[in-house]
Amino acid sequence: MNKRVNFFKGYQKKFINDFKKQFNFSWNEFAKKLKINSNTLSKSYMFELCDIPYDIFKKIIKISNKSEEEILKKYYAKIKEESLIIGRKCFGEQRKILYPIKISFKNKNLKLDTSQINYSKFDIIKKIKFPRKLTPALAEEIGMQFGDGFLSAKRYDYRLKGNPKDEKEYYKNYIKPLFKKLYNLDLNLKESYKSFGFELYSQALWEFKTKVIGIKPGRKEKISIPSTLKVNDEKILCSFIRGLFDTDGSLCFKTKYGYESYYPEIGISLISKHLIKEVGEILKMLGFNPGIYFNNKYGRISIYGINALKKYENLIGWSSQKNLKRLNDWKKRYPQLNNMAIVVKWQNTRLWSVRPEFDSRLSLLGY
Repeated sequence: MNKRVNFFKGYQKKFINDFKKQFNFSWNEFAKKLKINSNTLSKSYMFELCDIPYDIFKKIIKISNKSEEEILKKYYAKIKEESLIIGRKCFGEQRKILYPIKISFKNKNLKLDTSQINYSKFDIIKKIKFPRKLTPALAEEIGMQFGDGFLSAKRYDYRLKGNPKDEKEYYKNYIKPLFKKLYNLDLNLKESYKSFGFELYSQALWEFKTKVIGIKPGRKEKISIPSTLKVNDEKILCSFIRGLFDTDGSLCFKTKYGYESYYPEIGISLISKHLIKEVGEILKMLGFNPGIYFNNKYGRISIYGINALKKYENLIGWSSQKNLKRLNDWKKRYPQLNNMAIVVKWQNTRLWSVRPEFDSRLSLLGY
């Protein structure tokens, strides 16, 4: 476990300033001497956004030729294990804004009319069935299709395939039972050198997805969420988001403020910019403050911060074992962060923004 030096409030700033003035260093000179980034020193450490790593602390006192005990006593500081102190400050997470849930969709009808579906002889042999109501399980499966699925426009063909490196468990233990529950289908999962999943040839399933649910088949550049799913139902919307992000999204933890794999980002990139816009609007209805960006090829959604991670876990969650493992590994690294309360309040902010690395010439609403 790494160690950090935990100062009494105000004394970390004094410690940094005293040594900077004593040796007449500029911020760049001081940072270069310590072999760290200048902004980390002059902002993160100087303004006490995080505690100073013990190895950096030792470099500073080595320059001064003073004893560690003397410095600790003078500046009211203690050396502590990282896991014992990181939860105290949370690096400004108290300022992260989340909203109450406020779904603007008016439709509350969850019934599905399956009476006009045509069944091939193979569908009849397989005894395929369909839900007559939009359920969270069905909404999650539709989210999976919008992520890693493909519905052909020329044949009665449906495919769902993921990464063989880290998604086999997800397909075997979750997706296969889900298709049995929803459609009474026994999936034949297959692996290739670059994918793991299944292909289904079914006229009835194709018609259910296109005619009943309203999904547009074919390429995904202009795909959008069908009106069937735009309902005033929190569980339906959360399940759709879960299926989409589990298949085509990501959960990662970035090194920040000197803490390794600390800062969470939940993200997704899609070729359909209209779909990105719609998903962003749903996330805002569910109380998130997503960052939404576009370049000339893709749209991206990013949800940052511990506050948002905890809300996502409690409200939406994950069915994918790879994401659950990443989350649990993070919890083991920083256990005290799990006790932090979620901050929720209203604030007027714009939903759309453009990152410098994306093409700022793109229209945010018209693409």
